[in-house]
Amino acid sequence: MNQIHYTTQDWQQVPAELDWLTPGERARFEAFRFEKRQRDWLLGRWTAKRALLGITGVSDRDISRFEIASAPDGAPLPRLDGRPFLVQLSLSHSNGRALAAVLRSGTELGCDIELIEPRSAGFVETFFTESERVHVEHASASFRDTLVTKIWSAKESTLKALRTGLRADTRSVEVIDDGECAGAGWGIARTIVADAGEFSCLWRLDGQFILSIVTRDPVETPIPSRQTRVRPKIHSCTQGQKPEE
Repeated sequence: MNQIHYTTQDWQQVPAELDWLTPGERARFEAFRFEKRQRDWLLGRWTAKRALLGITGVSDRDISRFEIASAPDGAPLPRLDGRPFLVQLSLSHSNGRALAAVLRSGTELGCDIELIEPRSAGFVETFFTESERVHVEHASASFRDTLVTKIWSAKESTLKALRTGLRADTRSVEVIDDGECAGAGWGIARTIVADAGEFSCLWRLDGQFILSIVTRDPVETPIPSRQTRVRPKIHSCTQGQKPEE
């Protein structure tokens, strides 16, 4: 089976110096008007590059050899030394934390990270299928928020794998929890999409977050990429500004 490498990174791990960006990335970063958008974008790019380091011999100090461009549909397009780097890459961020997953094969890949938090009955009614709503209704009160977040994350990952994102109806994705474990804390689920067939989903708890990774074909338990050393720094997205907490 194919092997996925992944990493999670916090905003505090993103270097203050921006020498790890390519000139094209730096120009795109400076074009964003709002600081939150800058922060989210930087966090996503940094995390994606850390995941790419995990499947190459590129050293940490040469991380700027990678560039994360964007396809017209918004999917990330990795480059190495200015040339397309032929891997599947997906990334996601939530509440100052990001997840990136990378796969060498050509099978579809999508990932998502979500903070576990209360979501209303109206949210479940609007975005979940009937069988998913029943599953939530029968969950214990202590597990409900985790279950709702898990289902939502699996839907988002699947729609990323399809490269449609939330432009599609989330109820077109049916999440089926098999209740098994793939090892190393990863659980197994399936998602079934009308007119697109079945996908394999791996998910796990990561503190107060849910991580999910979806592929068309089954894969081995994801391998965490090597972690970066955190440099002492004070973050500043734009000169003279202090980022919001």
